Amino acid sequence: MPDQIEESAADWLAREDRGLTAQEAEALELWLGSSTLHRVAYLRLKAAWRRADRLAALKSPVSPPPERRPFMRHAISAIAAALVIALGAGVWLGQQDPIAQAQAYATQVGERQTVRLADGSQLELNTNTRVHASVTATLRLVTLDAGEAYFDVVHDQNRPFTVIAGNRRITDLGTKFTVFRNGDDVRVTVREGRVKVEILGQAVPVTPVVADHGHEVITKGSETLLLAKPDNEIADDLSWRKGMLTFNQQTLAEAAEQFNRYNNRHIVVEGAARKIRIGGSFRADNVDIFVLLLRRGFGLSVNDQGDRITISR
Repeated sequence: MPDQIEESAADWLAREDRGLTAQEAEALELWLGSSTLHRVAYLRLKAAWRRADRLAALKSPVSPPPERRPFMRHAISAIAAALVIALGAGVWLGQQDPIAQAQAYATQVGERQTVRLADGSQLELNTNTRVHASVTATLRLVTLDAGEAYFDVVHDQNRPFTVIAGNRRITDLGTKFTVFRNGDDVRVTVREGRVKVEILGQAVPVTPVVADHGHEVITKGSETLLLAKPDNEIADDLSWRKGMLTFNQQTLAEAAEQFNRYNNRHIVVEGAARKIRIGGSFRADNVDIFVLLLRRGFGLSVNDQGDRITISR
């Protein structure tokens, strides 16, 4: 498997050297975003190639003739093979070049985590979320594997801040925004500034969607919907940052689904009780109080079976 990844990284670098088409560039971003191992192999190999170029330049000021360029892929592959051997011997070349550094962050059910990246941008991870991030002199890339994250981005026009979520690429245009991902369901909510949302890997190019403050982009598969969203609703959605869940006339079934994201004890709402609408703010980790208020306020039947609480009329 490591050999295959290094070989793929070498192939992508060779393609970059002769120039990527727009579709190839999107495919590369998708490949890089699909695995931390892909990105680390690519960045490490690219750094090694740059060092080789610098050494060659020091030895001779004369540039290699153009006809030698087709052989570049074989040279990169040779470097890839050398890197695999070096890693097997315990040599971690990434420590010598900051471009190779990639960080993974994750939260468990009910946990939250705040991460400050090297560029000063801040990520807040919601419950059960997995991301990995690369910040270098030329690149700022975060891949959201699952869950939800809030981004407070330090704008840098020379280094666009990009989030990959499934086949969606979200590019910061100076903003604060949140991205939620559940499989191929991706939702982007813009609190400040603007973001650009693109679909990657499509045979026919799709026009990107630019969302301003007070808008939400809801996507699934190849479909994208842009909606206006009032500030108070965005604030309610972001109440998880303070450990709270805020509802404004959501159905009890919807509220239970949200509670279940934050707790290992799950609420199951049955029958007519599913359509009851509720409002209020509740601690995300306090299922017992939420259920108690439902029983007192609506006279609902509660059957507590430990890790499963069934609610019905």
